[in-house]
Amino acid sequence: MRIRNKILLTWMATLLFIGIIITGIWYHTSSRLSNTYLKNVSESAMRDAYHAFEYLLTDTSYMTTLVATNETNIIQPVTRLNSEEISREGQWNQNYLNNRRTIMDYIKGLNGYKYYISGIAVAANQECVFSTNYIIQDKKKLYDDITKLDQEKLKYSMVMMEPLHLEGLKSTVSSDYVLPAVRGIVDDKGQIMGYVILYFDYGVIDQMFSANLPEGSFFQVVNEQGAVIFSNDESKAFELDSLVNGYAKNTYQAESVGWTFHMAIPSEFYTADIQRTALMSAVITAVIIFLALLGSAILISRMTTEISVLSSKMKRVSTGDLTVNYEVKEEDEIGQMGRTFNHMVLRIRELMDRVTEEEREKRRNEMAFLQAQINPHFVSNVMNNVVWMAKIQHADNIIPLVNSLNSLLQNVMHQDKEFIHLKNELEYVDNYLTIMEYSGSYDFLLEKDVDEDTLPLFIPRFILQPIVENAIYHGMPEDLSRQGRIVILAKIQGDYLKIAVEDNGEGISMEKAEDILKKGKQKNRSFNGIGVVNVNQRIRLYFGEPYGLDYESEKGKYTRCILTLPVIKEDTQWQK
Repeated sequence: MRIRNKILLTWMATLLFIGIIITGIWYHTSSRLSNTYLKNVSESAMRDAYHAFEYLLTDTSYMTTLVATNETNIIQPVTRLNSEEISREGQWNQNYLNNRRTIMDYIKGLNGYKYYISGIAVAANQECVFSTNYIIQDKKKLYDDITKLDQEKLKYSMVMMEPLHLEGLKSTVSSDYVLPAVRGIVDDKGQIMGYVILYFDYGVIDQMFSANLPEGSFFQVVNEQGAVIFSNDESKAFELDSLVNGYAKNTYQAESVGWTFHMAIPSEFYTADIQRTALMSAVITAVIIFLALLGSAILISRMTTEISVLSSKMKRVSTGDLTVNYEVKEEDEIGQMGRTFNHMVLRIRELMDRVTEEEREKRRNEMAFLQAQINPHFVSNVMNNVVWMAKIQHADNIIPLVNSLNSLLQNVMHQDKEFIHLKNELEYVDNYLTIMEYSGSYDFLLEKDVDEDTLPLFIPRFILQPIVENAIYHGMPEDLSRQGRIVILAKIQGDYLKIAVEDNGEGISMEKAEDILKKGKQKNRSFNGIGVVNVNQRIRLYFGEPYGLDYESEKGKYTRCILTLPVIKEDTQWQK
């Protein structure tokens, strides 16, 4: 490499290194600044929200205490309503009316005292619930809900209930919901005689927090019972963990009332300016680095052009294109590399052509050898069966066996063509199955569902018998209560001829099926030495990758081998 090139390369590397360092420092600093700012703003917003709510709580708690502890207008009337007779023959008596009037006059006088209190109610019991408005619709349900609260806590402090829906009721509140605040009415013995209920105007609370929170924020308050008292979200409840990134999240526990505040503020609302400034700095830095790199690239581009061209040629060769040729322009080192490259591509092309031809010839020899051989063990077993049957059965019924064997031998030894009609291949399989039935080692039924239009189609020789043989040896049911069954199907589906060989055996796993198609070894007892692997390889050698064998199976029910072949009506183009 020339000194000038070394200097330019060193300068470019130094510039890139400096740019990466500056970018890393900027990113780390801006991220830390943004996170700190978000944390402070989020905590401040949470504190402000809590203090605003605390003011309402304190004021409301004071008001509930004021009502619940009024001896003359509340405690005494409520005590009398619970201890004295207040009705006779289903009619309220004067005692009920007098006590009711005393309570109602008092709470009506307090009505409107606080703008956010939309109503006041006093509940002496399930029947005696007095209210300054029409919020209460079901007195019994209200009283039952109150009795489910912490009664000990109600003696000394206020407890907030779940929001109450006002749809269809007469009310002057600004929202469809109110928030009941309950305090117990305690007599001089420390027993709860009744309850005071103050109703928050939910709309006032909503306006209070909506004015202080940025758009897109989430805020809610949950009481000790896990009920949502307030939420600015329409769903009225949310989980902080369910929110996606991009929010500053905070949780605050208000131990004085047992409430939990949850807040999620959009990060972008507060960090937009910081991000814009940081982005502008990053853009300026990137532009400077880009201009520097562009200048450097222009300076060295002329020296690297020929190297790039040669590299592009090499990439094309790596993808399998051996037709490329590099045009030598200069008598320098690059020119020498180009000449060497051209010679290398030429040698590779010659070697690949030679290897391809040798492999094709080797495959033809292998197929010819495999198709021509007959396993001597198989022939020996068949002939032993012939001798045994001749002795036992006076030689009359061995004719079908001998004929079938003769047909098989004729098919194997007289292989004039590599492609035959599907009809002839099925006859070859029938002869093979006849021999297997006479052997007495297997008990199975053969079924065929072959469309008539498939019979004259051409297929490679000896591709069905190995599949059927494999089904007999490995696909017969181990359970003797079931009879073996082999089904052969053939149909035309679009541009494909589909042939399936199915047995009703125990089935195989998909891993074993893959092993059969890729790594299976031929066993000595195979009839003609052609196994399933060889069938699959032959089909793909003839027709290509989309064709071949596939296995389907279900444990304990069946195994199905599917052969996918092209629809060949004339075999001239396939003969060699």
